[in-house]
Amino acid sequence: MRNIRNASVLTLVLIAAACGWRRTPVPVISDSGSSGLLVGSWSGEYSSRETGRSGSISFELASEKDTAYCDVVMIPAVQNLKIAVDPSNQTPVARQPALAEPLKVKFVRLGEGRITGNLEPYTDPDCACTVSTTFEGRFTGADRIEGTYVTTGKASSQSITGQWKVTRKTVAAATR
Repeated sequence: MRNIRNASVLTLVLIAAACGWRRTPVPVISDSGSSGLLVGSWSGEYSSRETGRSGSISFELASEKDTAYCDVVMIPAVQNLKIAVDPSNQTPVARQPALAEPLKVKFVRLGEGRITGNLEPYTDPDCACTVSTTFEGRFTGADRIEGTYVTTGKASSQSITGQWKVTRKTVAAATR
């Protein structure tokens, strides 16, 4: 049942993409001045045991340009209807379940076989609060990067961690 739900959410995301959602350009800063290690089309996934959330990652870097095109899609683990209390009149109200949300990568830094960066702040579906995510990874071969991420909220000092990995699908990415 969960796989059917995730497939349905993914289908909605793909339909939204076909209707005009554009990939976000992301600056790539390289300590060596070359972003050649990232050239190509990459795809993979991320997950967190703490939250149960997972999602997809894809990015492209054409030539050795200073801009990549990235997509990170967050898929909430549980799609249950949530009940909250309206503070104005203390009546129970149903809150819509969270849908898959595309997140924007703010920047990427490449250096010494490592990649680091962060996402633009976004609304966490569990707490309905603004959070920030930083990530880091290491090349574990010419065509694979594996790493971790940390998400922190402004309202809480608690951090949530997870893992991510991507694999290069093609070496020569199409130019934009």
